[in-house]
Amino acid sequence: MPIAAWVLCAIVVSVLASIDNVTKPSIAADENGTLHINTTGRVMINGIDVVNALAQATQQLLYLSQSSTVFFSSTVVSKSTFGPRSVYAADLDGDGVKDIISASQDDGKVAWYRNEGSGTFSSQIVIFDGDNLVRSVVAADLDGDGDMDVLSAIGYDADEVAWYQNNGTGGFSGKRVIASNIKGAHSVFAADLDNDGDLDVLSADLHDNKVSWYRNNGSGQFSQRLVISDETEFVHCAYAADLDGDGDLDVLSASFDDDKIAWYRNNGGGDFSSQIVITTRTDGATWVSAADLNGDGHLDVLSASQNDNKVAWYRNDGSGNFSGTWIISTTAYGARVACAADMDGDGQLDIISASSNDDKIMWYRNEGKNGFSPQMIARVASGAWSVYAADLDGDGDLDVVSASDSNSEIAWHRNNGRSPFG
Repeated sequence: MPIAAWVLCAIVVSVLASIDNVTKPSIAADENGTLHINTTGRVMINGIDVVNALAQATQQLLYLSQSSTVFFSSTVVSKSTFGPRSVYAADLDGDGVKDIISASQDDGKVAWYRNEGSGTFSSQIVIFDGDNLVRSVVAADLDGDGDMDVLSAIGYDADEVAWYQNNGTGGFSGKRVIASNIKGAHSVFAADLDNDGDLDVLSADLHDNKVSWYRNNGSGQFSQRLVISDETEFVHCAYAADLDGDGDLDVLSASFDDDKIAWYRNNGGGDFSSQIVITTRTDGATWVSAADLNGDGHLDVLSASQNDNKVAWYRNDGSGNFSGTWIISTTAYGARVACAADMDGDGQLDIISASSNDDKIMWYRNEGKNGFSPQMIARVASGAWSVYAADLDGDGDLDVVSASDSNSEIAWHRNNGRSPFG
């Protein structure tokens, strides 16, 4: 039971005991200013029965402590970004705890925030500052030296996919351009697409309507752009996962104007099939990812779509054949991102989402049997645009980091487990 619940229990017991053991009501203050009330009847303050109210509060706390609800407390990490569009968490300085990384569109920054331990963070440390419309950021070991480098997508003025080499302690090189003239580079992802043991780079190219990849030679040197598909319209997101269970990573895309979630089978060595459509029933698709949501050992597909406010998933039969739409929510207004993570520690993957039109960070508890129940993480993340789950305070459960575009805020949301008080 939470400490606060024990305290309330003690108060109720104390007051009830006073009722049982006195015959004459009295009220007095001692030399320390403590107010003592003794009565054989009810204690009323401003018309409220105090004993009854405390008893009800205790019961409510007992109920909450035994329920499946997980509580979060939110803390601002930084307001030194303008228009943040992407967040990620990784150990950048090699100290064993996960730091936060952000990309912000309006000031063109890639930045990080050092985790000082127990979830306290440094002020903003700028990795790169100079291009408008930095839209996506991830961390990955791109040069194979054992530390986490940073990868970004930069739209419009620069139209680049670029990376920043980590010296091992969180010091970064200047911008290293992988590709330029990528019209509207919108998202990036790192994965071993040719199965040669190093991480390649995948991008979604908004105005080119292309999904592309760049082969890594193993030391952070990349090939020219290799186009996987130009069958998308206004593609927002690209992701890699083994969808057909053949041991190599396939590619997923979410495209906004054609409302499409699609995948591309990796035939081996980074040779991809033509587009295979999963659904065209996502109005304004903004995000796609993959996770085993029903525990059958196959990676299912998860999507977010802005115009129909929808978070949904598609069951995989193990061979890359997908079911129709299983709706998780149609009230994530302006849905931007949906990711899978086990937020309540029950061994099943739940969903977290960011939606910009209602300013909410939500999670959806996996109830089993293909069902999810909505739970609130934060309701005032103004223009919520991105979320990522990681254990930021080292307590063994997954917390959430978010980027809010409208109030230029990077925040983290501590997972307090089943106690509202942490």
